[in-house]
Amino acid sequence: MEAVRTMLQDSGLQPRFWAEALHAYVHTKNRCSHKLTEGKTPMEIWSGHKPSIRHCRTFGSLAYVYVPIINRNKLQPKAKIGILVGYAVNRRGYRVWLPKERKVVESIHVKIDETKNGVKTLFGKVKHYDYALYQLDQNLNNDSDCRAQDEKSSSPKNPSSLDISTWIRLEKPREKSKRIDVYYYPPSKERLRSINDVKMYCERNELEFDPNQFNFKPTTTNTRFAEKSECHNETSSDSVDEASFVNDIFQNKIYMTEIPKTFKETQISPDKEKWDEAMSEEIKLMKNKKVWDLVEPKSNMKVLGCRWVYNIKHDEKNNVKKYKSRSVAQGFKTVYPR
Repeated sequence: MEAVRTMLQDSGLQPRFWAEALHAYVHTKNRCSHKLTEGKTPMEIWSGHKPSIRHCRTFGSLAYVYVPIINRNKLQPKAKIGILVGYAVNRRGYRVWLPKERKVVESIHVKIDETKNGVKTLFGKVKHYDYALYQLDQNLNNDSDCRAQDEKSSSPKNPSSLDISTWIRLEKPREKSKRIDVYYYPPSKERLRSINDVKMYCERNELEFDPNQFNFKPTTTNTRFAEKSECHNETSSDSVDEASFVNDIFQNKIYMTEIPKTFKETQISPDKEKWDEAMSEEIKLMKNKKVWDLVEPKSNMKVLGCRWVYNIKHDEKNNVKKYKSRSVAQGFKTVYPR
């Protein structure tokens, strides 16, 4: 546990990450030689092959996890920022803690910056927690000293007063429901979604928590265009970065239009007739240009599938101009002869 405690202290992560630190330590320890194993590593003794350590990185470093293009649009970031907490269990890759999503993800597409501490970069400072000190080789006569040390380390500190005059309160209506989400943005640019988030934020920054200063109940109705002027006034503050406001505030008709991804979604869409008409035009165009010939496939041939791709064209005023659909072949399934 000495190594685990040291890793947590150096990284600034909370004690609840002890299991991640332990797993990362065991992963590294199994790839280190020892004098009792005659210069061989435990992994080498078990598998018969000398393991590689090129993938080893500093625990708690700043990490960027790549987001596949199918999970984002053109304006969303290509990576999520997090903290390296270890290595993948059953596959190649790393384990990264994403503070905004409050979960650990495993991915091989990770860029790690070992020159930056993840906690310090994301939260402004590294907080050293009072970890329990276990001295297994101490005599029972020294128990009183340990208890005195624990009581001293656990003595409460006077938290600073909380001033939310510099905070920003934002009400964001949902697209597919009448619910309105309320967020608070402190000067650290962190988004707080509930009173529990505020409480945890105050505990991390040693601030006095007063729930009466916060109101997570919406004061407006879910009318997309009515809040446009209010959002415009909120963007004048520089305490929250511009990218967060673009994702949270900027609402336009072009982004509110639902574009189906599959044929089944077009059949349950309120614009079903328009999508059917667009697909009929595409098939008619392909027939007129004689794009393909209808033939019977041989028994030893594998037929490639196809799928529909949909889009909506807008004019210069963002009004819907045309519904478009394209039939594309799944060329990635092609097997070329060797």
